[in-house]
Amino acid sequence: MNIDFDIGEQFSKDPTGRFYNEYKGTKMKNNLSSGEAFREEKLRGLLNNLNANQKINFILDNDVEAYGSSFLVEGFAGIVKYGYMEADSMLGKIKFTYTDQDFEFYENKIKQYIKEAKFNCKEYESTKDE
Repeated sequence: MNIDFDIGEQFSKDPTGRFYNEYKGTKMKNNLSSGEAFREEKLRGLLNNLNANQKINFILDNDVEAYGSSFLVEGFAGIVKYGYMEADSMLGKIKFTYTDQDFEFYENKIKQYIKEAKFNCKEYESTKDE
């Protein structure tokens, strides 16, 4: 049985930015809607807990207007970049649904960014302000 993950309901209605520390120097301590937050606090755990034949079905368009490329690259392709999983393996474990056909663009961008990411090319250092 696949796992549904509704980004707008289970993560943020406004997923934006690359890193936790996007708001450095402001009243906000961490960007909890960033790609880094999504990857580290949601996506890694979901991927690690999948059974052999399970997939994560990401619902892209429920309560989300749009996604920035920074969020998508860091959130999804970061899994590959930081060596958590190879691109082909990751692509085999995720799928996307949406009712608004405009969101097909985001599905294609996510897949493109994952394919373009170089496996384990960078060591992860959190930007989260504790």
